[in-house]
Amino acid sequence: MIRKIHGLILTIGLFIIVGCGDQMPDEVIPPAQMENILYDYHLSLGMSANLNYTDNYMKTSYMNYIYQKHNITEAEFDSSMVWYTRHTGELAAIYTNLSERFRKEKQHVTMFLEARQEGEFVSMPGDTVSVWPYRTLYWLTSTPLNNMFTFELTADSNFHSKDAFLWKANYTFLAEGQATMALNVMFDNDSVIGQSKQIVSSGMDSIYLHSDSAYNIRKVQGFIYLKADSSQIASLLVNDLSMTKYHMEKDSVEVSQDSIPTTQVREPKIHSEKLKEIAPDEKIRLQ
Repeated sequence: MIRKIHGLILTIGLFIIVGCGDQMPDEVIPPAQMENILYDYHLSLGMSANLNYTDNYMKTSYMNYIYQKHNITEAEFDSSMVWYTRHTGELAAIYTNLSERFRKEKQHVTMFLEARQEGEFVSMPGDTVSVWPYRTLYWLTSTPLNNMFTFELTADSNFHSKDAFLWKANYTFLAEGQATMALNVMFDNDSVIGQSKQIVSSGMDSIYLHSDSAYNIRKVQGFIYLKADSSQIASLLVNDLSMTKYHMEKDSVEVSQDSIPTTQVREPKIHSEKLKEIAPDEKIRLQ
């Protein structure tokens, strides 16, 4: 998908010529903000191309999400696009930046896939580091093959016993529904600690998990599952995904957290392994 978007942007750029240099009216969306809006817009176009006919309503849902995310109205977006198409020099600069962003995005995904295939992915050292290597934005629906995503992080030499993990995500419900967020830490002796929570409203949420075992960490797993009745049409955008690893000293005193169950949080037994992501067409398979 990223290749198609990149090609589309380059094609648009070839037809853009320098326009007149009139001053930009105050009501027109500024170039930096417009670039971010068009970035999300082209991602939505690439994703919408793969929707089934019965899921076409999601195109409108995602555009509404874009307007909400960037705090604009549809009318403001449309009128600003009219101005930019009449001032093609400004539009050309925006699409030049977009082309570079998608090129880097494709490069990042390619490098990540190659590292995963060759077993070379290694986290950064340090006491407080980000260890989230996956996409930061996913779209879940009530469709059985698209209602859950899972991930697995294999521990490397920078993981230590008693490390703590903070997994965060921003939820936006585009239609009625609720979700389950779950995180597990597995150890060399096959023991597991885990925590889960129900997500019933839009907003930022997180899970904090402290691995108090003396055994080495083998891997970290998690999932987000969108629950809906068969009669419901549910849709959920999961954005700003991140995971931070904290190296905890033996005598450290941590801030009080919610109680953590000592048994593994199991994934729902559903036929749902395919992940619909707002991302390139190279699918990241999380084994």
